[in-house]
Amino acid sequence: MVKVEVENVKPSSKKLHIEVPVEKVKEKRDKIISHLKKTVNIKGFRKGKVPKNVIEQTYKKEIDEDTQRELIAEAYEFAIEDNKIKTVSEPAFSAIEYANDKPLRFDVTVDVKPEIELKEYKGIEVEKKEVKVTQEDIDKTINQLRDAFAELEDKDGVSQEGDIAIVDIKTFDSQTNYPIKDFTGENLYVEVGKKQLLEEIEKEIYTMKSGESKEIEASFDNNYPLRALKGKTVKFEITLKSLKAKKLPELNEEFAKKINKDFKSLDDLKADIEKRLLENKEKEEKERQKDALLNKILEEYDFELPMSLVNQETNQMMVEYVKNMYYMGADINSDEYKPQNLRKRFEKEAQKRVKATFVLLAIAEKEGLDVSSEEINRAIAQDANAKNTTFEELYKEYQEKGLLPVVQMDILGDKALELVYENAKITEAKPEEAEDTSKTKEVDKSDTQKNKENE
Repeated sequence: MVKVEVENVKPSSKKLHIEVPVEKVKEKRDKIISHLKKTVNIKGFRKGKVPKNVIEQTYKKEIDEDTQRELIAEAYEFAIEDNKIKTVSEPAFSAIEYANDKPLRFDVTVDVKPEIELKEYKGIEVEKKEVKVTQEDIDKTINQLRDAFAELEDKDGVSQEGDIAIVDIKTFDSQTNYPIKDFTGENLYVEVGKKQLLEEIEKEIYTMKSGESKEIEASFDNNYPLRALKGKTVKFEITLKSLKAKKLPELNEEFAKKINKDFKSLDDLKADIEKRLLENKEKEEKERQKDALLNKILEEYDFELPMSLVNQETNQMMVEYVKNMYYMGADINSDEYKPQNLRKRFEKEAQKRVKATFVLLAIAEKEGLDVSSEEINRAIAQDANAKNTTFEELYKEYQEKGLLPVVQMDILGDKALELVYENAKITEAKPEEAEDTSKTKEVDKSDTQKNKENE
């Protein structure tokens, strides 16, 4: 019988002292030797007829390693199940004592799921902010649509804001004359005034005509955020190959039908835009309310978090941030990206995420919420679409990395928070509060104006 002693190291961690009796050690060792006897080839002996002592002498190291590894794995699984320990981290094995004729002893430390005594999570009050679509919102969307459907016409003279410049850019280190590939390209479509290029280059494009080339030099100090230019003096060779002006479509029935053949008038387009904008704002407001509810719930709990999970979440956030900034050209060797600085930046949010996961999963368990395979597949399909890959490829990746349970937990957490929202007490913002705020702003403006006049 395997002996197990459980030591509570701290609320989020347990240490198991495990002993496997010598009989089981011998039994496992004999089984491994028996398997080797059937499969190994040793010169001078027929296969399957090699004496036990010869196998032990020849494969002693392999036999000891396999015996120890298999017994530790089996004993650990038994100890976890027998003591109903809910682990949330990989086991850390230590103090291993192994010999052929003695019990196998070892310790294993694991982080465990915290015990949470759920508090009231229904009927929590949250304020609903007014959601409305303004004419400015509608006009902005229409202008974006007109811009997307604009025709490009060749243009003479110098560029103006909003024009499209087709440029070639070559960049060289002024000292070595080596090309800097990160800032080199041909037939680049650039909208003038949108800050799509470095300020030094765009400034020159404003003064250039089609077919014209220019060479400029610029210096960047050691604090410049883009790693390819940091601390360098560089030479830019710019060629404005052509210049095009946008011809925006007229706002009429024809334009509305370009957007949707079912629209019969411009008013139909405006109404559809207003409807979609309102739906999006309502979704955003709902997410804001859910986040506010979650924050209120988390304020009610104070339990120790498993540090392995906090570190794991922090590291994941750090890696994603650094990766994104690297692809944006940032110098990830600067102080900002040192692990200790990144950890300070992300650890608090990581703690909140881990804490929220445990509380929401506890709610899901109490409410009997579950997740179907169809829901997991749907979530992976959405991820695959966002990552521009196939469902099959991403599912296989998640499976190999052991991430399917993580997807399941995310869905369960979302369901639990949705349940909290559905049972929340949602209050409308009082009109008089909005009026009071407006009056306050008017008073502030009036006071500011008086102060200016006094000056």
